Amino acid sequence: MIELIVFLIIIVVTSAIVLLLIKFNVVTVKMEGEQEPVLNAEFIPYAREGVLVVKEFSFCRTVDETYNCLGPGSTFTFGQPIYYRFGVESSTYHRQIKIVKNYRIRGPTGEVLLDVGTDQQYQFDVVSDNDQEVVLFKDYFVVPSGLPVGEYTFELVVGNPLLTKQATLTQRFVIGSGVEG
Repeated sequence: MIELIVFLIIIVVTSAIVLLLIKFNVVTVKMEGEQEPVLNAEFIPYAREGVLVVKEFSFCRTVDETYNCLGPGSTFTFGQPIYYRFGVESSTYHRQIKIVKNYRIRGPTGEVLLDVGTDQQYQFDVVSDNDQEVVLFKDYFVVPSGLPVGEYTFELVVGNPLLTKQATLTQRFVIGSGVEG
């Protein structure tokens, strides 16, 4: 039993001496590979604090350079560009915001006609000193002729992977032949 206690004391004293030598740069430690934090708690399932909200969505005839919706509406014709604009209000996480945008268009019978998934390709990636930012987006799509006339569904999914949050917005629009409104 005494031998075990002496052995443990020798291990503790040796470890203390090595750590002191490292602390005072007498012995240097060679860094290799990618450095991971001592406690990598990313796997622990917890909700990060923050906000992610889609705001002020609208379909438009066109959207100008300052993100103003010119000619808002919800009825369009085949082959006509259908512009849309919206804002995303997001909290920062360690002074950073990353927004991912995906959308899907469903036809009148519910079939998926277009699925634009960017899969972690950031549409917006910035460092901010504010607690929250509103980020504006604009884009367009075209419904080609040959598809049925009727009510279509636009499903917008935005996410902030830093906050592990996602927001979904569903809007309906009408495609008519020769009808504009």
